[in-house]
Amino acid sequence: MNLKILPLVQLQCLRLILLFTLIFGLMLSLDDGSSIAAQKVGKPGFDLVNADITSNQVQVVEPPITGLTSTLSDEVKELPTELIRWSTYWQLCWQPYPEAKEYELQAVFMEGKSPKLRRQSDRCFRIQAASNENQKSQGLLNRELILLMHKIQLGYRVRAVLDDNHVSQWSEVMAVGATNVT
Repeated sequence: MNLKILPLVQLQCLRLILLFTLIFGLMLSLDDGSSIAAQKVGKPGFDLVNADITSNQVQVVEPPITGLTSTLSDEVKELPTELIRWSTYWQLCWQPYPEAKEYELQAVFMEGKSPKLRRQSDRCFRIQAASNENQKSQGLLNRELILLMHKIQLGYRVRAVLDDNHVSQWSEVMAVGATNVT
C-alpha cells in the first residue's frame, strides 16, 4: 500500500466509525432511558424525593449538585525523530454541597447508566479523553474527532453523599470532551 494514502485511509475509517456511532446514537435516542440528555433539576430545598438508584435503600434529598464546569487541558511530550505523544484531559468540577462527606460519580453511556459508582472526596474528576502519537508537524492529530466521539458516547453525573444514608439528587449529565466554563 502506498504510504502517502495511509493517513487518508485512516481518516476515512475514523469518519465511518463516527457516522455509524451517530446513527446508532440516534436510534437509541428514541428510547428516553438511553440518552445522555440532561437530568431534571429539582426545586431548591432538601425535600426527600424518590431515588433513581435504590442500592442500599438510600434516601435522596433535593437539590442536586450545581455549578458544574468542564474543561480540557493538553499535555505534549516531544519524542525522537520529530514525533510527539500528546494527551487531552477532561476535568469536571462542581460547587461544594452542604454537609457532603463524599461525592459519587456515575458514567452514563449511550446504552444507559453504569451500575458502578465512583466515590471520591475531591470536587473535581479528571480523565484522559484523547491521546495519540504522531509527527510533530501534524499537531494534535485527530484530537477534535476523538473528543467528538466521546461527547456522543460518554458522560458523567455526580451526587453528594451525606450522613445517615442520604444522598443528593444527581446533577445534570456532562458529556466527556465538552467544555462549559461559567
